[in-house]
Amino acid sequence: MDEKQTLELFLQTRTEESFCALFAALYGRVRRYFLLRGLDRMTAEELSQNVLLTVYRRAGELRERELFQGWLFKVARNEMLQHLRRQPPPDWMVELNSLGDHVTNELAAQMPKMPGDGAGQLAEWLAYLEPDERELMRLRFVEELSYEELALAFDTPLGTIKWRLFNARKKLARVISRADAGGAFRNSRKI
Repeated sequence: MDEKQTLELFLQTRTEESFCALFAALYGRVRRYFLLRGLDRMTAEELSQNVLLTVYRRAGELRERELFQGWLFKVARNEMLQHLRRQPPPDWMVELNSLGDHVTNELAAQMPKMPGDGAGQLAEWLAYLEPDERELMRLRFVEELSYEELALAFDTPLGTIKWRLFNARKKLARVISRADAGGAFRNSRKI
């Protein structure tokens, strides 16, 4: 059974068995969402479980089933914000460390395949965007959420989402064209 069929079965029956299948289908995507935001593996796993537990408990509140993915990532964003609020404020500046080779390799294996060194290039290009723009682009082009799902996930009007994506694409196009002119990225791909 594919993810869509698993979701439909869960939304119709809302049994523990159908939820177990849904959990297995969605857990990796939700976990990747948190890992890509720089959380450690244990925290990402804990928050992913919290998100999916919320989905189990509140699935009856979902009005439009076709917007489930948007609702799922709205729950994930809210869980991330709650996690960040619970953290004590830093007393000093902390140097950011890399995710580590193991986590980076694991994430790269989960990313959609692009020709050449596309995943590395995309990560470099996205680094030039603001954090909210990066998240919007990842949810649109990696997680493949529709505009309507993005509006739900960001709790923002549809027109605003389209405008933000337009501006982020424009900014990304400038970055890519500058990189191409300088020869830094050879196998560029337009977004």
